[in-house]
Amino acid sequence: MIIGIDVGGTHADGVLLDGGRPVAKHKVGVDRRSLGEVIILLLQQLAPADRSRLRRLQLSSTLCTNAIVTNTLDRVGMLLQSGPGLNPEFFQDSCRAWFLDGAIDHRGQILRDPDPAAITAAAAEIRREGLDSVAIVTKFSHRNNRHELSIARQLTDRFAHISLGHRISGLPNFPRRVYSTWLNAALMSRFNRFTDSLEMGIRHLGINCPCYVLKADGGTIPFARAREFPCESIHSGPSASVMGCLALGVDQEDAVILDIGGTTTDIALLVDGSPLLEPYGIEIAGRPTLIRALKSRSIGLGGDSRVSLDDNGVFTIGPERQGTSMAEGGSAPTPTDAMVVLGKLSLGSARQAAAAMLRLHPRQEPEYTATLLLDAFVARIRTTVEEMIEEVFARPVYTVAALLHRRRITPRRLIAIGGPAKAMQEFIADGFFLPCTVPDHYEVANAIGAARARLTVQATLYADTGDGSLSIPEISSLESIPSRYTMADAEKRLQKAIALMVKEMGMAACPDIDFHERLEMNVVRGFSASGKILNLKAQIRPGLAAI
Repeated sequence: MIIGIDVGGTHADGVLLDGGRPVAKHKVGVDRRSLGEVIILLLQQLAPADRSRLRRLQLSSTLCTNAIVTNTLDRVGMLLQSGPGLNPEFFQDSCRAWFLDGAIDHRGQILRDPDPAAITAAAAEIRREGLDSVAIVTKFSHRNNRHELSIARQLTDRFAHISLGHRISGLPNFPRRVYSTWLNAALMSRFNRFTDSLEMGIRHLGINCPCYVLKADGGTIPFARAREFPCESIHSGPSASVMGCLALGVDQEDAVILDIGGTTTDIALLVDGSPLLEPYGIEIAGRPTLIRALKSRSIGLGGDSRVSLDDNGVFTIGPERQGTSMAEGGSAPTPTDAMVVLGKLSLGSARQAAAAMLRLHPRQEPEYTATLLLDAFVARIRTTVEEMIEEVFARPVYTVAALLHRRRITPRRLIAIGGPAKAMQEFIADGFFLPCTVPDHYEVANAIGAARARLTVQATLYADTGDGSLSIPEISSLESIPSRYTMADAEKRLQKAIALMVKEMGMAACPDIDFHERLEMNVVRGFSASGKILNLKAQIRPGLAAI
């Protein structure tokens, strides 16, 4: 048995699966409750009497996303070594940074070691400012991590939380690595307090099974790894939507996933039934990162969004949410009120829902206003979907399986999930002129997605046969290799690295590994070749765990 939990902006959903089939499901409102309290309430309702039957608990959480949205991140001391070719002052606008000397070149060769005295002085300043989290990023650390590791060793006893750039991502792009590492450090203390509290509550309930967190890329990681890399759990909600639809069954065709909640609507695209990945990493709070994520778009449009109508008859829907619908005792008209008026939802007071429509337009039949409101709701979603399709067509992107070359995505159907999905089904189909499918268990699809997602990892290998070096940043590995090292050798080494990562995460067997983005090029010095550069990436792709 597996418990899956998804915490959204309005409700938290939970489901108990037995053999992949939902045998219990529960919903809890999140207003005025802490995240940990919500999860414990769901576990009290869902956990089987025989706790030994529970194989694992998997959850998607809004904790990190909320911290970013509300700007309640920890202050972080950034220790940066930019080396030549980049003005480090670029980062001062975004974070408090101390700049260290020393340099590593693009091939991973150490040009100059940092000054230990300067590191000690910077650490003292950071402590005087009351900061307990630091992020260390050196340029080209994905090729050679020695400087990051040596700086960290000097600081181990001084700070509670240390994030290293090369551990966050093995992909190139120094500015993105800086922002990713800063974000990870800024989330670490909050996330660790949350997991401490949650694990205590889980133990109190007599639950003793592995616990996993859903990542932005649709895979999962154990709590222990999530404590070290909390940034990976950002945007886990939208990825739960996608994995839930896959778990509930989708055809091998182009489709649009709509997860309509109380506060937001999350939108994702499927190409031949496969989700899309952001090719370089997602942008978070206006900052580019290297955080791997399924491609999605979240808009402030939900069943409980506040609605107003201007003098020109144009609706403004969201992005703010002012509590529940007027049908349920709220103070402002919402799309939910429109659904109640039209008989699409049986919820609260139909009289109050009609009053909500009359507040928007006093001289118009409530049913007519409600229809116009829901048409406007769908039109807003359609505009966003069209923008996403154009964006995907404009540049190459990746599906979970492979590179998608420039081809027009042509959706054949829409898949709607979330509480209002059934009520909105007809309006969505009419607004898009396409079939709209609402699967069984649509109201808890995200929780099912969280439950069914499998553990995933990605690793990157860089090898230079000319100088005999190899690095796998994700495991902090820097090794010597012979001059005759080949791509076949690189594949074997990276396969071992991923198997080790999987074992450390508590998974007994390693699923099939996909190799992608192979790059092999000769290094020429003078007029002759002096070795090869090998770049290789591999992954356990996001997907559904075996039942």
